[in-house]
Amino acid sequence: MKIIILILLFSLTLFANTEPCKLHVYYGNGVWNDSDQAEESMEELKTFMQINNQTRFPVADDGVAYDFKYAHNETYGYINDLIETYWQLYESGQISESYFSFTAKALDGVDNTNPNDNAYLQRIQNIINAYNLDVSTMIKRYRENSLDLKHNVLLVAHSQGNLFGNQMYDLLTAEEKDRFKMVSVATPANNVTGDYSLSAPYTTVKLDYVMIIIKNSFPVNAYGFGHSFVDSYLNSGTLATRVKINSDIANAVNLLDQNSCPQYKYFRWISYMCQTRQDTELEVDIYGSKIINDYGMIKEELVESDVRKRISLQNGSCPLNGWDYRTGVRAYDKNGCYAYTFDDTSYRSLDSIAAQTYDNVATCTQYNMDSVVTEKLRSLQK
Repeated sequence: MKIIILILLFSLTLFANTEPCKLHVYYGNGVWNDSDQAEESMEELKTFMQINNQTRFPVADDGVAYDFKYAHNETYGYINDLIETYWQLYESGQISESYFSFTAKALDGVDNTNPNDNAYLQRIQNIINAYNLDVSTMIKRYRENSLDLKHNVLLVAHSQGNLFGNQMYDLLTAEEKDRFKMVSVATPANNVTGDYSLSAPYTTVKLDYVMIIIKNSFPVNAYGFGHSFVDSYLNSGTLATRVKINSDIANAVNLLDQNSCPQYKYFRWISYMCQTRQDTELEVDIYGSKIINDYGMIKEELVESDVRKRISLQNGSCPLNGWDYRTGVRAYDKNGCYAYTFDDTSYRSLDSIAAQTYDNVATCTQYNMDSVVTEKLRSLQK
């Protein structure tokens, strides 16, 4: 019978977070986007990140090590969305009350053929009420879907979505802020979650015809034309613009990974054959003792479980073609078992490791972590 031992090696500092976590990447849309359009942009963002950072966002890890979501900023019509945006700029202190009033009245006059003070004031109050409800709903979703579950949050926001993102950040607790990062695209704001410096993670192209009219916003820092999240930024003809966005995202992800979400630095499976074991047995043992080896390992936890599966030959050949690890006989023996090892040195979360399937063409076998083993390993973090 084949038994699998999984060795997880990681520094003691990685035990600080007591719950397994994933990275939740949110897209925050701008004005005039319904939910379908927001979801489409989210999918474009996912593709952009999977193509440009394949190591951190391999397609196989989608839904395992990371998830993509969208924080929908409801649209209430062309003029109302613009008035709401200027209200957010006023509320954040970026523009004065008089500037807001002047702009809001001008916008109100565009589609109000019989303007009067009562109708105008009621319209403004309705917009503010809707905005406050959206803020309340949005922060609740961030918490219930991500932060309360100890997941990290990366918000990639476009246009007005940046104003909502800054508002979300202001409402978070200190502990939640450690697990929340934002990258701004075409932002009307003058800061990114409290960072007012020109080195803040934002990208606004020179000929963004929407942003150039926003008072006191961040200056342009890239070349390009237009305001569309996908066409003008993600799929921009200017390579430097795409590189800037991808770099800001990668930096934010690295900060989240280092500060909050434990990533296993190294793990090794040891496969061994035991002549004396019964096929019906399932053992999950945490040894914690150090194995003599030539890898200079810092910390080891051994887990054994019956999770090896032999694949049937097809026309005399093994149908597998994966070589995800290195094999070699090691000087390890437990109860008369003969062993060999294979390694994975990528940075992965426990959930990612648990979902991974490994192929060995030489022996035509596949390996997966047993669910009981997964829960045992989670208990090590507590």
